[in-house]
Amino acid sequence: MAAVTNSNSPQLNNAMQVLGILSEVGSALPYVAPAFILLKVIIDLEKRAADVDAKCSDLIERITFMVSHLPALLKVEITTPTRQVIDRMNESIKDAAALIAAYRKQGRVARRLSLTNREKFTVCAETINNCSRDLLMSLQIRQTIQLDILTREVPIDEDDAAAKVFVDAHGGSIDAIVHDRELVKEFAEQRHLVMDDSVMEQLKANIADAVQQNHVRLEGVLRDNVGGAIKDGLKSLAAEMLLAEAEQKFHCVQCDKEFTDYTSGPKACAFHRAEYDPGSKSYPCCSIEHPCEFGPHRAKHHCDYPYGAFFSRSRGVLNYPETHEKWTSVEDTNLETSGTQTASVSELYRWASRGGRVTEKTLLITVGRVRYDCSYYFNTFTTKQLEEITKSVRLSRRVLIFRTSDSEDEYAQAEWVLSLSGEITGVRITAKTATSPNPYVRVCPIDLATCTKSGDITTVSEGGIRSYTPSESYVLPQNIRIGPELSSEPTRLVRKNFKTRTTPALKVILKTISEPPLAANPAWYDDTSDYFRGTVSAFNNNPSGSLNTVTISGIRAEFRMVGQQNYTPVKDCKFTDGSESLLPYSIDPRKSWQINFEVCVPRLKEDAELHVSWPRRAFMARYQPVRVKLILEDIEDEECSLVLEHVFRPYPYERAKENAIGFFFFDNPIVLKRYAIQVEPVSGSRGVVKIGSVVVNETSLNMAVYKALKSGQTEIDLKLDIESALDEWESAVYALVDVSCRRVYAFKIIMQERKKVPVKRFGCQGYVLCPDYGKSVDDVRTISYATEMAKLPSMEPYSQPDYPQDDAFDDFKPPVPLNTVPSPSMKGPPLSDGINGYCGTVSPELNAAFIATSLVRIADALEKLVEMGRISQDKM
Repeated sequence: MAAVTNSNSPQLNNAMQVLGILSEVGSALPYVAPAFILLKVIIDLEKRAADVDAKCSDLIERITFMVSHLPALLKVEITTPTRQVIDRMNESIKDAAALIAAYRKQGRVARRLSLTNREKFTVCAETINNCSRDLLMSLQIRQTIQLDILTREVPIDEDDAAAKVFVDAHGGSIDAIVHDRELVKEFAEQRHLVMDDSVMEQLKANIADAVQQNHVRLEGVLRDNVGGAIKDGLKSLAAEMLLAEAEQKFHCVQCDKEFTDYTSGPKACAFHRAEYDPGSKSYPCCSIEHPCEFGPHRAKHHCDYPYGAFFSRSRGVLNYPETHEKWTSVEDTNLETSGTQTASVSELYRWASRGGRVTEKTLLITVGRVRYDCSYYFNTFTTKQLEEITKSVRLSRRVLIFRTSDSEDEYAQAEWVLSLSGEITGVRITAKTATSPNPYVRVCPIDLATCTKSGDITTVSEGGIRSYTPSESYVLPQNIRIGPELSSEPTRLVRKNFKTRTTPALKVILKTISEPPLAANPAWYDDTSDYFRGTVSAFNNNPSGSLNTVTISGIRAEFRMVGQQNYTPVKDCKFTDGSESLLPYSIDPRKSWQINFEVCVPRLKEDAELHVSWPRRAFMARYQPVRVKLILEDIEDEECSLVLEHVFRPYPYERAKENAIGFFFFDNPIVLKRYAIQVEPVSGSRGVVKIGSVVVNETSLNMAVYKALKSGQTEIDLKLDIESALDEWESAVYALVDVSCRRVYAFKIIMQERKKVPVKRFGCQGYVLCPDYGKSVDDVRTISYATEMAKLPSMEPYSQPDYPQDDAFDDFKPPVPLNTVPSPSMKGPPLSDGINGYCGTVSPELNAAFIATSLVRIADALEKLVEMGRISQDKM
């Protein structure tokens, strides 16, 4: 069956039919026209109304019955008494129109709770009844069929009856309701009505004043429209009467749009319950772009139901300490679901960080988590508002401000504390969850005159789990670590005593001038090779007065690990400063040339498969030193070489911090890494202890205790998400619970290689005492140790190979030249042996032969240089 609305109600349809029939009467009898105009106003008002009201329908039916007899005036002589009856009729209809206009201006909630409205409708109906009887007598009409319209009582609909019951249940006086917004909101929720900003103002307003104002407006409408109505017919007059009010515009805090009283309806505003989330680019309340909620426009922020714009406002207060001063709060956590119940009492300073201060003392009360998917309360009160609420509470004795749930197991609430005289003296806040035997209850005293805290906070009850004092100290098992412990120091110092090896014809001394001799991976690195850089000085050891220049045509390098018997060519050997463009390079006697070089040394296949890349460390040298032989070639294919050594220096391994109460680790000798977990105490409200990167708070520990008490298992996996770099290892942290003292007394930490490792060889199992936390009952109990089930799995023994750290393979001692005793008759320049720079004297014959040989070598070198120059020109 279709619902009856104002557009199709039988009373309104009947009135419209009668209005059409009576248009001729208004034209013939102008003094009757006001009745038709007023009936038209009433019809227009009811057509604009969104709901059917029994009292309005009853009044329309009575008026329609009365004016339906007016056509009889065309058949009778109009006497003075009849004119008086018609004037009284016009006035009664005007009273009815003014009352209906004022009544319809009220919202549905205010109309129901204003119990005096029915009395005004009863008075108006009685006046119309009397006019109807007098009109029937003047027209000598004997009506017997519809006289029940005049004799029946003004009806009361279901909402009116519910309002009467609600007011009686809260003191029996509307004065107990009009100042208590939460009571009004409760009634609206019971009747499924919309609660908006205007309800409280409408309840406090006097409808008689509105009726009087409407009287004045109706007189203006009649004055301006009687002539036109007689001549041109009736038009919509209700909009004209209410036009001035409709022009006032407001801004909706829910949808951020402008509205007026007459453009706002029950579904006029479209909005989202939650704020837009830029991360997910959606609204968490519905995950769609279009609004998911509809309701009336609201000009002021409220907490009647969630809407997105409210949460930025509340967050701007609650997240900044400079916006408010928290006087007291309570919070309880459900130890099974992690859900919280909370409430607080604060003084509001400003609505936003760095915003202007509020102009008067303001009390802020919050209950519940302010989220779109939670039941919450966030409201402020000034001194004036508290005085108004006191008037209501004194009569109704209803002290509840807000409660998140009707459940007795889990809720948060705030209540007014009253004196014997009924004045508000404080606020009581309560929080309880299903896992707490008792609620948290605190009372904040308030000075009503100044809206300030008037005394100390009183704790009535404390919820949560309370621990007991242990009778003795806890003794923990020994820690276990499987695997070697790595050292952060190199196995030995780098050797720098290697000598130059050269041929007699190439008098060059090579000397290392970089420190260390070989720097590992200083610029770039990869997981298949290691790069070494160094600097060597090549010195021409020929006498300064000679013409024996040394011409270097190229460099190359070889490498070997200490303990090996053969050198292997490196993957690449190059200058690092672009000196290859200078080759061949000539070094004058007693001069030197600085060579900056880099070699690329390939790793073994098994090392490359580990995919380890280290800056400034050579992975291939982690077990034993590596030696690089740098070889210089001159233009005559003579060679000289020098050995440079690199000894691995490990990265500094992590050690226990100064404030650590526990440090657990195991080392991986394959890749020379230490996997460690630091355990540190945490001060203040941030937590109890920090294990790795995770802070464990009191709530987490209480959840472990609750789980142990409920399940009987006293070793609880905390399931901490401790990060493992590159998924190389894994860990588990267990809380050891003393069920006798109801507290976590220690943590057990198990560390081992990752699950992907087929054969586990390294790991650690350690214990650390839990710092004191929370409040304990002043009652000593015997300690009870946890029954441990988790343990470090069995592992395969690991034997560290014995790698050689030094050998004599590159130890070279240059030959000692013959010690020739000089003779006074001997002449000629001293000669060098080309190895160690020793100079002696020789005979003139030997000197001449040496000079001749040198000249031949110089000539050959010059010919090669000229030939190389020609080849270069041909290429150009």
